[in-house]
Amino acid sequence: MVKDIEELSKIAVEEPQAALSAYSKAMCHRWTFIQRTISDIGHLFVPLENVVRNRFIPAVVGRDISDLERQIFSLPVRYGGLGIADPSATSDREYSTSKKVTENLTSLIIRQDQSLEDYKADQVASELEILKAVREESLKQRTKVIMTQVNADTAKLLQHAQEKGAGVWLTALPLTSLGYTLNKEEFRDSIRLRYGWQVPNIPAFCVCGERNDINHTLTCKTGGYIIFRHNKIRDTNAEFLKEACYDVQVEPELLPIENKEFCGRGNNTDKARLDISARGLWGPFQKTMFDIRVFHPNASSYRNKSLPQLYKLHESHKIRDYQHRVLQTEKASFTPLVYSTHGGMAPQSLAFHKKLASLVAEKRNESYNDVLSCMRTKLSFAMLRSILISIRGSRGKRSPKSETPISCVSFNLIPSSQHYETL
Repeated sequence: MVKDIEELSKIAVEEPQAALSAYSKAMCHRWTFIQRTISDIGHLFVPLENVVRNRFIPAVVGRDISDLERQIFSLPVRYGGLGIADPSATSDREYSTSKKVTENLTSLIIRQDQSLEDYKADQVASELEILKAVREESLKQRTKVIMTQVNADTAKLLQHAQEKGAGVWLTALPLTSLGYTLNKEEFRDSIRLRYGWQVPNIPAFCVCGERNDINHTLTCKTGGYIIFRHNKIRDTNAEFLKEACYDVQVEPELLPIENKEFCGRGNNTDKARLDISARGLWGPFQKTMFDIRVFHPNASSYRNKSLPQLYKLHESHKIRDYQHRVLQTEKASFTPLVYSTHGGMAPQSLAFHKKLASLVAEKRNESYNDVLSCMRTKLSFAMLRSILISIRGSRGKRSPKSETPISCVSFNLIPSSQHYETL
């Protein structure tokens, strides 16, 4: 197994996403089986852990890691880690759990009982639930301990990484046909964003003149990347709405307000538009209108606010701007869809996706959990790709002040006849 991980580490240098997927979905289960069947063998996995710690993880993330970072990466993805558990530390737990769950079946085998009438399936299922709860509580306590050992900025990033759907890009199979593949730079940049590491080879100053860092890159309006990010989320949601709803429109124009006495608070301008409208989501013929906002929770203006406060703030802004007009003029319902750049969603967005997933699952006769997982994965990669493009993408260059912009040049200034020097 050590040699296999060494070989996988070589692959991870060029294909970190594929290597991590191969490790978490296949290779690690090879020793999990051994751990569940043989007791007191944790010390035998120390050489394996050394290879994972010193070769495999550095090859995946692109740099050496500290002991504290190793603890973070050993956590499941839903707790902010990478799901690369320490095999020397999990051996005893895996064996005790396996022994507890299989006690009833073991006794039947020892008695050579050929009938399964005495097999207590309900009791085993109940025991499994208890063991899962104990494991979850243990993971929560480990996470709390780690949160006390990291600085405030890293602790905040770990909280963001624990949001529902924030880490699905790490657990998805890298399938090119579904758009789930990342090259080595994109994958490692995504890891750096997840843990707040410095992204190499980006300009020290933005084209707008401000000092450049990740927080500025994700909030700078120069280059149009904020609109691009918003539109990717809009188009992904519209695509899923078309699977279950009808009369789906992108950027529908709101009806004009002819009597100004009916104007309420919010956006009352003519030709105002929302992001999406659709019929059949909350009711068979009910029209629902959606407006999307994507915000960066680590922006300097949000430093003293928690994620729940930020979600509530942005939802209330959207409701204030559009709900009254949509209810009174359009006779429709309004749902604000608010997302963070880390992949999290506001409460109304979560409710929207659950409802939409149930409609799609019913229409296509597929599993609700599978549909919801696919929806979250698609949104996660749409968000991630738009962010990666904004980090590495060109924002243009400053033109010399003495040079007239192309947009202001009259092209007929160029003589149509040949110049005398060419005669």
